[in-house]
Amino acid sequence: MARSLTESEHQLISAMITSAKATDPSRFAAQEIWYQWRQKLLGTLDRITVGAPCECNKCPSVQLLIDGQAVSAGGSQVILEAFISEGMVMLFIDDDIPSYLEIAPNPDVELELPAQDSLIF
Repeated sequence: MARSLTESEHQLISAMITSAKATDPSRFAAQEIWYQWRQKLLGTLDRITVGAPCECNKCPSVQLLIDGQAVSAGGSQVILEAFISEGMVMLFIDDDIPSYLEIAPNPDVELELPAQDSLIF
């Protein structure tokens, strides 16, 4: 069952869209194109809800829904990544729509949703 983003999730996703590095930085050649793409993503924030949680029960990773619907794995995927002291944070973008927020802890670590100011870009 879908639920609204918490304020912490909203802030974390916004910070990831705004500042996280792409795993494929050559996706867009010009900085202006990256900026425009990020602005478009920020425009989807109010349409995002949370779907299924991760099944590992050790992390706060969640599926992201747009307008209450799952985002299909697209032909074009971008992964934005940042680091935290306990692991990594990745935001998956499929066909220009956020689809999954992955909080990947270091081995043998259970963690809560990190605060946006704990992200290392």
